[in-house]
Amino acid sequence: MNSDHWSIPIVGARPGGGGNGAGADRRATASRRLGGSADITLVNMNLLYIRLEDRIDYETHPPLGLLYLVSVLEQKGFRVDLVDYQLLPRTRPGADPFDLDTALDHLGETAAVVGFSCMANLLPFTLLVAEQLKRRHPEKTLLLGGVGPFGVETPILQRFDWIDMIVQGEAEHTLPWLLPALRDPAQIGSVPGIFYRGVDGAVQYSGKAERIFDLDGVPLPAYHRLDTSAYDAFGLVSSRGCPYACRFCSVAPIWDRRTTYRSHENIIAEIRLLHDTYGVKTVLFQDEFFYSGEAKIMDFCDRLVQSGLPVRWKCYGRVNLVTERAMRRMAETGCLQLRFGIESGSDRVLERVVKGFRFRDALAAVTLALRIFESVETFFIWGFPFEEMEDFYQTALQMARFRQMGITVLPSLLSMLPQTDIYREYRQGAYGGMLALVPELLPIYVVTGHEIVGTWNSVPDRYRALYDFVGRHPQVFPGFYLFEPETNVFPKHQALREMGFA
Repeated sequence: MNSDHWSIPIVGARPGGGGNGAGADRRATASRRLGGSADITLVNMNLLYIRLEDRIDYETHPPLGLLYLVSVLEQKGFRVDLVDYQLLPRTRPGADPFDLDTALDHLGETAAVVGFSCMANLLPFTLLVAEQLKRRHPEKTLLLGGVGPFGVETPILQRFDWIDMIVQGEAEHTLPWLLPALRDPAQIGSVPGIFYRGVDGAVQYSGKAERIFDLDGVPLPAYHRLDTSAYDAFGLVSSRGCPYACRFCSVAPIWDRRTTYRSHENIIAEIRLLHDTYGVKTVLFQDEFFYSGEAKIMDFCDRLVQSGLPVRWKCYGRVNLVTERAMRRMAETGCLQLRFGIESGSDRVLERVVKGFRFRDALAAVTLALRIFESVETFFIWGFPFEEMEDFYQTALQMARFRQMGITVLPSLLSMLPQTDIYREYRQGAYGGMLALVPELLPIYVVTGHEIVGTWNSVPDRYRALYDFVGRHPQVFPGFYLFEPETNVFPKHQALREMGFA
């Protein structure tokens, strides 16, 4: 949460939607880049861009984590240069966004300190872009952040000498402290939340940065630094962190499974800014713990009505928390879509991943939500190491059942990201199998925007080097690897193809 605030994006783990009513006349609101005159250049490297057989699937979302960070840095007097790389296909139609030279040209002139932010799927490409930038400008200090490097900070610094430091935690605390300290290397170790190399070259960690508990004290995202008409959807976050112990989740461990909240007044102030200044009509609450209880959601709905804002909204719900009373109130106040993480149709699997409910609970909640909201989306995960074929077929049949009911079903192949409990258990030998890289079928499918031919990813020769890069560093990129593909993945993938899900 999409989503890091810089180093830990607040966006939830799943893609969002929304609506932007801003027209072309809003383009004048975009701020001119500061380039080399800035104290730091922040680069958003997250990109949703997939080449399909007959079209390109491309959608842009404001980089909330960086926008919060820009607001804080500007408030403290720093000059911040902001580059949102996901806009490249719109600023340069026809350009290949996964070409290294194209990426470097798009970055243009940068400050002496450059901070790259990415999630796990774009971590390999981001590292290679940073390498090229360092070759051209060895004098620059390159920082790495975003959820992508979380859990693999030490091996990254050990293997890739062009990355100078990695920021972990809420960078609103860390960067205002770090930027002045960069002028005196002896001070780096006193800045919490930093992985860096000591004088002997060994990787050092300065310790966790303190969490931000007063989220209302963080200024609203720096939307004034964007051309808002260039974005397809706008998201918000009401909280940071999730208290649940789902063993596949890559988000909750980053926040130590502790949740902090914004006040409803503060959230509505951001909605008003988006609506009144930038013409946004629909927003998505990206954090998966927006619905944390009936009383809280009812209070939000009441305050939204009192605000008079004519906006529509979408959010995530949790099967064991939603109530009919609250859902009906949500729909009355403009909520048009509710999203649920179901994960499995097998109670055995749900118990193993500590989801906290049984499938019959999910069925009841989703069926009720379908009668209340314009649309309901459900998310499933397949390919767990402990998922037997019987478990899988229970999941597939339930997905088919939901689809027949008119519910959107979004299945995903498990990604064993380094911060997840499942990956740690694998490393301890809990599952007895092996991970393998299969470039034609990846859990995180946006690697280079490669074409999807039929149901298998076709890897063009021009991108082969990037996959080779992933293959040489499995300890850095475990999320790209499959658990026992011959027995655990391929048969299930074939079944999903036959059912029209892949």
